[in-house]
Amino acid sequence: MRFAVVAMLNCQQYLAVSLIYAAIPVILRRNGAPLEMIGLFGMVFFAFAVNFLWAPLVDRYRLTRLGRRRSWILVMQIASALAVGIMSLLDPAHDLGAILAVSIVLATLAATQRIATMGYVAEALGEGERAMGAAFVGWGGALGNVIGGAICLYLVDAVGWRAALLAVAGVMLAFAAALVAVAEPRPGAATTARLLLLRILRRRDIWQAIVIVTPATFVVSVAFAMIQPRLVDLGFSLATIGTAIAVIHLAAFTVVGPVAGALARRTPPLRAIMIGALALAPLFVVLTVADAPLGAEASAIAAVVLVFCALAAQTIAFTSFFLGLAGGDEAATEVTVLMAAVALVGLLGFAASGFIAQRFGYAVTIGLVAAGYLATAALAGWPRPAGLR
Repeated sequence: MRFAVVAMLNCQQYLAVSLIYAAIPVILRRNGAPLEMIGLFGMVFFAFAVNFLWAPLVDRYRLTRLGRRRSWILVMQIASALAVGIMSLLDPAHDLGAILAVSIVLATLAATQRIATMGYVAEALGEGERAMGAAFVGWGGALGNVIGGAICLYLVDAVGWRAALLAVAGVMLAFAAALVAVAEPRPGAATTARLLLLRILRRRDIWQAIVIVTPATFVVSVAFAMIQPRLVDLGFSLATIGTAIAVIHLAAFTVVGPVAGALARRTPPLRAIMIGALALAPLFVVLTVADAPLGAEASAIAAVVLVFCALAAQTIAFTSFFLGLAGGDEAATEVTVLMAAVALVGLLGFAASGFIAQRFGYAVTIGLVAAGYLATAALAGWPRPAGLR
């Protein structure tokens, strides 16, 4: 039951996140936005890179009688639904500035919700359950991405922008109502917010973990940001893109997720990261070399499949690693600091993606992933204290 709750909570936060990074960029590209603009649009996620600044407040205070974790999740979910409702009133062809502003608000709400969600996961799962929990975190995120991104794209084609976004807002509110039936993991002790954050930022293992995951995070963000605009450029309809992304995303986390979860459960975290990175890097090399022989459409679809498989393995490996470093009443802040660093690196990858694709071609964004994974594998295999193995 706890794993199902973990999946549901992560699905909730990804309804807003996927709307911003999966649906809106595709719609903007169809309306003529340049690749550079599509890449820079990812900067709306800046809140995910700095949400550690207010994570101690989320760790310490509650907003309603539901408890620390559920109260923050509930309020952020309702506020996100309202933001999506406001966005539905805008025109994606002419109101780019307003859509950007609402997206920043939506991303900030989602970033705050993630703090509470990861705190819930860290507190609700025992040490032996974290690897499997990480798999359910990934699967829940995939389901949220399907609803907020893929299904939204399908609905935009079928019933229009406004009706599609109102439908997504309705799903958000339905998930919010379900929170009443979810049990709060346990109450937590209060720690002075500033001292808590400073103590975490002084931990050497936190900074070592950030260095290890940085190369892989950057290059996957570059590749991920461009896979859907590439499909738009090839003439695929929004409905087709939505369907393809939905099927591939869910399949990747359903097939690769359990394998990665089993590896994370039976293998020390850094060794699992190293094995996964070394296994995936050659596949990206092969796809880059075979880009021209495969043909534009086949290569683009293959890139979507491989990127989502890599994301599934990476999400589970990194989440399991981060949860292993966190613990106690500071868990949400500890995990949030690590996730914020990943988000910052991801933002840089998103920002660079459009320029790289425009200048060197889509195939190069795939080839870079191999180099980044090899770098992360080397860093994960570097000798270090036993506590980080």
